[in-house]
Amino acid sequence: MDLQKTALILAGHGSTKNADSSRFTRETAHRLRERGIFAEVRAGFWKEEPSFGDALRGLQSKRAVVIPWFLAKGYFTTQILPREFGATAGVECRVTEPLGSRPEILELVLGRAEKLCRIKKHQNRDVCVLIASHGTGLHAGSRRAAEDLAVGLSKKGYRSARAVFLEEEPRIADWRKVVAEDGPVVVLPHFLAGGLHGSEDVPGLLGLSSGAEGWSEVGGREIGYGAALGRPEEMEEMVIRLASTI
Repeated sequence: MDLQKTALILAGHGSTKNADSSRFTRETAHRLRERGIFAEVRAGFWKEEPSFGDALRGLQSKRAVVIPWFLAKGYFTTQILPREFGATAGVECRVTEPLGSRPEILELVLGRAEKLCRIKKHQNRDVCVLIASHGTGLHAGSRRAAEDLAVGLSKKGYRSARAVFLEEEPRIADWRKVVAEDGPVVVLPHFLAGGLHGSEDVPGLLGLSSGAEGWSEVGGREIGYGAALGRPEEMEEMVIRLASTI
C-alpha cells in the first residue's frame, strides 16, 4: 500500500468521563500528521468526538487504513470496527490488527516492570507481577492478550506473573489471592491511555491513592504501579509498521 496516497485513522474507544482517555491517541495522530508519511491522518472514537463517521467525513483520499487503538483482539476490534468502517461511501477502509498485537507491547511492559524493580533494587525472583486488564464476557480474546503478556513476563524470572481483570476472574480487587503472601508486587496497567481505568479504577481497587508511576505501601505490602501504555513516542513507529502490513 502506498502510504502517501492513503489516509490513516486511529480508532480508539474514548471516554465521556476522563479526557485523558483519548489524549495519547490524539497526540500520536498529530505527530504522524506532522511527518507527512500519510496523505491524511485523523483520530476517531466510539465514546468521544470526532466519531468514527466524523473521521471518515470529508476525506480526500479514496483509501484509508484503520489502526485499532486497542490492546486486545476482542469485541471492539473483531465486531465494532469492521462494522463501522465496512460500508463507507467512496473510501476503501482496511482495518488492521490492534496495536496490542504488536510484539513491541511485551517489550514496553517488560521495561516498566524492570524500571520499578530497579528503583527498589528488587530481584526478579522476589517480585510478583500482575497485568491489570479490562476483560469482558463478550469476547474471549479480550483476556487472552493480557494472559499472553503474563506468560512473557513469567519467562523473565519473576516469582510469578498473572493477569487480573476489571470484568472477569480473577478480579483486580482480589489481587491478594493470586500473589504470594509476602514480598513486593508490581502491577502493570494494560490500557492504552492514562484514562479512567488505568489512572482511577485500577489504583482504587488495589488500595492506591493515585495512578502515578511508583511505589506505595498497601496493608504492609509494597506495590509498584507502572506507567500507562500508549505514549506517543512509543506508539508512533508501531503505528507506521502496522499500517505498512496492509
